[in-house]
Amino acid sequence: MTMRHFDTITTHTSDFPPRYSFLGTAEEAEAIPATHKDQIFFLNQEASQFIRAYLDASHMVTWRAWEPFNPRYFSSVQSISLDDDRLDVKKWLYEKPIPFAKQVYLCGAQGQAVALTWKMVIKYWTGICRGSDVVIFDESLNWCLFYFHEDHLFWGSDKVYDPDYEAEKAKDRNALQLKYFHKDSAGIDAAEKQQAIRAYLEKYGTDRVE
Repeated sequence: MTMRHFDTITTHTSDFPPRYSFLGTAEEAEAIPATHKDQIFFLNQEASQFIRAYLDASHMVTWRAWEPFNPRYFSSVQSISLDDDRLDVKKWLYEKPIPFAKQVYLCGAQGQAVALTWKMVIKYWTGICRGSDVVIFDESLNWCLFYFHEDHLFWGSDKVYDPDYEAEKAKDRNALQLKYFHKDSAGIDAAEKQQAIRAYLEKYGTDRVE
């Protein structure tokens, strides 16, 4: 399966989970309206692995507690606590600039992925935002909704991540580490090392070699 299969990914499905899902028990899942079932696709192993690999290759999500997004990926990150009684979560999700009919992808740290419309995300958010960490995104990778298991939602948008820039940075970092940060680097001229480090920091606008 390749990226061109996003438009046919819903043909790679499995049955509704036999035990429990964000829709509840198998009996509760079976009882949802047919119009909802037509918008929710539990993906098979092949498609689930594709979704996870696509997400991992983007470098968008870190899965770290309280900092689930790559700090260089989005220029805007919002977060809300689901414990705030003043918060209307459904309204907060509704206000996000995603069309109701847009197909998005739900992916946990492990296990089965789901393709569903944004409308179904809003409809079943209480089931989705329960238990383990969950990420929701689309094939553009321009935004992401992350549920952190301590009842917190993170919304990342305004993508600024440049893969070519990051690849060049990684190449320069690796070259710097190979030359100056190894067990035999003690004899290297200190001034030369500091100059090389300073050039790297200035080039990439950072305060550390990372």
